[in-house]
Amino acid sequence: MKRDLMTLFGDQLRWFMRLNYKQRFCVLYFCLNFFLIFSVSEDNLLWAFFVVLNFGASVRLLKRHVPLNDLED
Repeated sequence: MKRDLMTLFGDQLRWFMRLNYKQRFCVLYFCLNFFLIFSVSEDNLLWAFFVVLNFGASVRLLKRHVPLNDLED
């Protein structure tokens, strides 16, 4: 199982391990907000607006602090 996961995500994990702690925090913050945006219901629009704004802030931090040109498709 571990070998299969390493063949699938090995390049991304090596890229993640090369980042410093601030960059890792930005990546994890983006991932948290990415999954949070799918869990928002339409019941409370203020909460949904806050989640979308927070996601935008995480994208801005990711683009500013994390070198994304080392990743491949």
